[in-house]
Amino acid sequence: MKIKFTGTGDGRGIPAVGCKCQRCSTTRKNGGKNHRRTVSVIITNKSDTILFDTPSSIGQVLNEEKIFHLSAIFLSHKHFDHVGGITVFEYWPEKIYVYGNMSVLGNFEITDRLYNNCEFHVLHEKESVKINHIRVKPFSVSHKVPTFGMIFQEDDKKIIHFSDKAENKLDDYEKRLLKNADVTIFHTPGFDGGTDHIDVVSVMDIAKRNPSTRFVITHIGHNNLSHEELVKKLKPYENIIVAYDGLTLQV
Repeated sequence: MKIKFTGTGDGRGIPAVGCKCQRCSTTRKNGGKNHRRTVSVIITNKSDTILFDTPSSIGQVLNEEKIFHLSAIFLSHKHFDHVGGITVFEYWPEKIYVYGNMSVLGNFEITDRLYNNCEFHVLHEKESVKINHIRVKPFSVSHKVPTFGMIFQEDDKKIIHFSDKAENKLDDYEKRLLKNADVTIFHTPGFDGGTDHIDVVSVMDIAKRNPSTRFVITHIGHNNLSHEELVKKLKPYENIIVAYDGLTLQV
């Protein structure tokens, strides 16, 4: 499997709309790895392409990536920065399969065109869905609204994607997930507290306890450290990667 991080910012993205701070002003001028769209990933293997979350920028992403076929879309939860682009699939040229919990599927406006173009499937916690050779299993994570993280597995390769997890500690089930994961992804808007998501400092502690797993931090917020500062802070942790828009990992 291959995973591409097509958006790595929080709900505002960087630069944030209307913001004149130094970070946003510099990013508008210079671009680079501090320029972050709202969060999404694309997972591929030899035959399939799976999209996880549909932020408002997803149409632009798909055009830039020249993606014309999707095997499935999985949605983590109903917040706009994760589903705001779903309506672009009104015009997708083929029937598309969309998976999510009842909370997310019932909380965006399904137009007649979108309803006719998509086949919606309700996900249930820890019940796997097979997309050809990739098995996808949702699991609940703590957040303001019902939210699923996802396990993407092909053969013995496994990606664990925590989406907007709120608590800085892992429960017993989550700890077991990490033991045989190749890549584990956390959404970290803040560096050391200050948000209702797990923070970078907590991921550092988790990574220290699980040295054989590669960790990726994404969903990086406007008030977090810059990309360069994060890379410097995390240099002692060889198993933590700071995501940026366009980062691709082979699993």
